[in-house]
This record gives sequence, structure tokens and C-alpha cells, in this order.
Amino acid sequence: MLTRAEIQRFPKAELHCHLDGSIRPHTLRQIARSQGMAVESNLMELTRKMVGPRQCRDLSEYLQTFDFVLPFLQTVPALQRAAYDVMEQAHQDGVCYIELRFAPSLSTQGQLTIPEAVQAVAAGIAEGERTYGIKGNLIVCGMRTENGAAVHHDFEQLDEVRDQLVGIDLAGPESDDFVPEYEDALQAAVSDLGVQLTLHAGECGCAHNVVEAVQAGSQRIGHGIAANGDETVERLLADRQICIEGCPTSNCQTGNLARIEDYPLQRWLGQGQALCINTDNRTVSDTTLTEEYFQLAQHNGLTKEQLRRCNQTAMRHSFADPTTKATLLEQITAFEADE
Repeated sequence: MLTRAEIQRFPKAELHCHLDGSIRPHTLRQIARSQGMAVESNLMELTRKMVGPRQCRDLSEYLQTFDFVLPFLQTVPALQRAAYDVMEQAHQDGVCYIELRFAPSLSTQGQLTIPEAVQAVAAGIAEGERTYGIKGNLIVCGMRTENGAAVHHDFEQLDEVRDQLVGIDLAGPESDDFVPEYEDALQAAVSDLGVQLTLHAGECGCAHNVVEAVQAGSQRIGHGIAANGDETVERLLADRQICIEGCPTSNCQTGNLARIEDYPLQRWLGQGQALCINTDNRTVSDTTLTEEYFQLAQHNGLTKEQLRRCNQTAMRHSFADPTTKATLLEQITAFEADE
């Protein structure tokens, strides 16, 4: 049985981690105080406001937790400090590569523009890389609370910072058949910015969203838990080698799985599904990547070989440049060979 210590030491890759859901409470308190904003001085009380309920009624209740954090992330120093904080956490978690995602449109409530927000987060990632020697990249999310035209406008503003990001996504509440509304905006952004596409799809109950996301050109699927047991959708994902960005704890928290034992780890790996494991939101879900893998080892029979395989899959399907991919794939493989 894999131990936490073994998993923590293993060089892991994470592709699905939200910035605003992963800031540590003590860092948010520092950010608030540096801006002269009122914030709970009691760290336990602050933590309670930042961690989502262990059992939410649905995804919408889970997402309400983010509303508390957002007002504090409206300046360059705040965004840069937040991104550095998550990079520091990743390093402590034994992560060698991480893709951070956030929606810059949500940080324009003050004076910031979308490009300025992106530059701030990119600067925090770069600072974390210099300090800790891990590699990070940035994915920009459009919000499904906006219509397709608004998201298209948001993505157009990324042109001047295209070199700061590697991918785009859509996040927020998931309705059935959401993809067609945003397809033009997504394809224009991929073409104009030269970035890659991953989409939250099938986080709730609609497996057809996963199909439409793949048809729209998504190279990875965020969550994708609705595909579980739908043989047609599972076959499509396996045949196209579309990577599922799995988030087991989050899926249990939002009520899309009754318990961690129900996560289809062995089913998907047995079918040859490209699967990587992620935290989704380190603070809102009160988890780490080490803990995600440890829970799968405890309850789903994850083996050392499967730990290696999931992290190799993450690097192969990452949006990193070819040199970074090759270097970290070698590191992941060699580390397993040395164990």
C-alpha cells in the first residue's frame, strides 16, 4: 500500500488547479491586510469561510465559497502573491509541474484590465519557478455566467499577453448543452492566440456536454465524471485519447459521487482512458495532490505503477513546451525506477 510519504516524494504533475480556490487562509489574510481590507483575524474562522462544505447540495453551492475570496483579488500585488502561494504549496506537495487556471474577468472589479490581471498571475508563477525550481503554466478561463459574445470579448483582450498563457477553458456553473453558445469564442481564441483548449465538462450530470466539448476541439476534459458508465462517451474519450482531468474529492464534495470508493479509477485505467488526478481547489476542497492519490490508494486500489502512469499521462497531455515535457517525463519515469 502506498504511503503518504511515498506519494509526497513522487514527482507529480497537476493540470487542474484553480487559483482562487487554492489560496491558503493565512496568505489571504496577508493580502487583505496589505490592502487595508477588513478580514477575520481568527485564522480558524477565516478558514471556515474559505473551505467549502464537505457535502454540498450541488456544484452551485460549492462555487459560492469563491465569492468570499474574490474581492481580495483585484490588484496586481494580490494576484501575484496568490499565484506565488499556490506555487509554494505545489512545491511542498512534491509537484514538479502545475497548470494554474483563473478567470481574469473576475479580477477587473477595481482598476485592473484583463491583460494586467494575467500578467500579475504570470509574474507570481514565474517567481515561484525561480524560488522552488518547479515549472508552472497559466490557463485562462472564460466564465459561463457570461454569454458567448462577452466571453469572446474577454478572450480578444488576451492578445497582448498571449505569451503568458498556454491554454483556455470555460468555468463556472454547468448547464446542459452549454458548448454551442461558446464554440465560436473558443475556436477564435485557440486560432488567434495559438493556445490549447481544455474544458470543464461533465462535472455535473450531462455526459453529452463531454461529447460536445470534444467535438469543439477540447484536448482535455475537466472532471468528466458524468461520462462514468456511459460506454459511448467513454469509448469516444479513449479512442481520441482525450485526457480526463480527474478531481475525486471535489466530485464527492459537489454530490456527483456518493463517496471516494465510487471514483472510476480502475474502470477508466483498465479501459485505457487517459486520466490524471488533480486537486481542483486545494483550499475549497481542503486537499493536496498527495492526499488525492493517498485516498485513491486507500479506497480504490491505486498502485505505485498507476501513480506513475497517471503522472506520465499528465505530462504527456500537459500544455508544456516539448522540452519541459521530455525533461519531466524522464524525471517521473526515472524516479519510479529508483524506488
